[in-house]
Amino acid sequence: MPTGRDPIKHPSPAEAFKLASQHSALLRALFLDPRYKYDEPPTADFIKPDVDATPKALFFVADFVQETYINYVIPFLPAGATRKCKAVANPWAWSDPDYKWEWEWDAETSTLKDADDKVLEFPKHPDSLGASKMSDVLSRGFLTKKIVLENGTDPKARLMIGGNTFDFSEEARRLVRETDIL
Repeated sequence: MPTGRDPIKHPSPAEAFKLASQHSALLRALFLDPRYKYDEPPTADFIKPDVDATPKALFFVADFVQETYINYVIPFLPAGATRKCKAVANPWAWSDPDYKWEWEWDAETSTLKDADDKVLEFPKHPDSLGASKMSDVLSRGFLTKKIVLENGTDPKARLMIGGNTFDFSEEARRLVRETDIL
């Protein structure tokens, strides 16, 4: 991932997978927070949030991170990865003990493999599109970090979540601190 003065560019498959894994973990911390309420029990295929009972800040940040994941991170993964690989899955599929996983990340070879041990290809976007999506991931990550970690002390961060402070879970704060891109 870019640091300091490094140019923003298309991530390698290992960088894309790490980015997706970190976002997936943060989504679990937000959507599985007991303060996040649902109108009906969520499944791997469908969720219906209770927007009146869920704290607005938690709802907003979960939605913001989810939109970042869907629109700017998932395009760097092989098609179907979030439904077939637990490390990058949505929180409800990840939590389902009966969900069947078909793909695994092989950290030794930095490859994603299917059940037959076949290496799956990661998409390679044109340089301008890859850099543009990564730029969006970086800027949205900066905002996420600011909101989750500083809404109690920074009035601008507090304004981004409706003007009130919100105490995000320790797990969400830890993940935001540890995530390279945020």
